[in-house]
Amino acid sequence: MKKLPKVFKNEINKTINNNKTVCYLKNEKVEEVIEDSTVDVQSILDSIFSGIGYSYNIPVIIKTSSKTYDTSLITKSSLNVITLDNEVIPISDIISIEIKNNSK
Repeated sequence: MKKLPKVFKNEINKTINNNKTVCYLKNEKVEEVIEDSTVDVQSILDSIFSGIGYSYNIPVIIKTSSKTYDTSLITKSSLNVITLDNEVIPISDIISIEIKNNSK
């Protein structure tokens, strides 16, 4: 069998100062207080879908007259909301929406 040539490896003759500067960002959690009597469901849905980030990263608790859903939202239309669990919830059936806090 024929010998193959070695792979060229360049030697490093200088000091490398990678990651010497570090930036720390303070993680401030924004807590939204949502009252059922003053804020309607449509404005809460609009704030979830128009906020920074993706809507499926925001855990919510949706209360309807028949069931309580603990999930995240994928998309909404004019009549329905689709959750991460592939459940279609009519917006007219939603009594309240609460954004869960992910404080660990």
